[in-house]
Amino acid sequence: MARPVAGHQKLTTIVVLTLVYGILWLVLSGNQGWGFGLLFIVLAVLCALSAKVRVRPVAWRFLPGFLAFFISRMLVGGLDVARRTLGRKPDVEPGWVRHQLHDASPSAHMLLAAATGLLPGTLTARIDDNVMRVHALDIRRDWRRDITQLENHLARLFPPVAHPEPGQPTPPKESRKPREPRTPPKEKAR
Repeated sequence: MARPVAGHQKLTTIVVLTLVYGILWLVLSGNQGWGFGLLFIVLAVLCALSAKVRVRPVAWRFLPGFLAFFISRMLVGGLDVARRTLGRKPDVEPGWVRHQLHDASPSAHMLLAAATGLLPGTLTARIDDNVMRVHALDIRRDWRRDITQLENHLARLFPPVAHPEPGQPTPPKESRKPREPRTPPKEKAR
């Protein structure tokens, strides 16, 4: 039996928040004090749930592909940045570039901007009217391919939701003409 959508979304929110807070605890505490850390994680998740924080539904089957892409881009980009900066003559041509966004969701924009900033050689500065302004370490490099691929991976990982996010306009409902009352057919005159 399938779970209701609301229950599934709540479970997704709990899992994602628990993972995020757990990773934060791991990084900030240096992997120490997990007794207190677990209490912190549980309280943080409960606070987020009481504040009605919602996480977009996650298509978990696409997570391995996203992680493989993201980690590979980080490794290749890190090696590229090291090669450029440690060489005798720096091989860079920095500049500002624009990337047209395809997903209209503000949360997807923010996630893409944050993830783009984690890729070596790129940093998102702002988003205006579905255009993301990015500072690239080398504008000769195919930065657009990496950002487009990242955007596609994120779109698969976080599929569109049926209900709008807070601040988004509600999609118009299909208008239906009210049915006219049926009148019994008139009998033919003989």
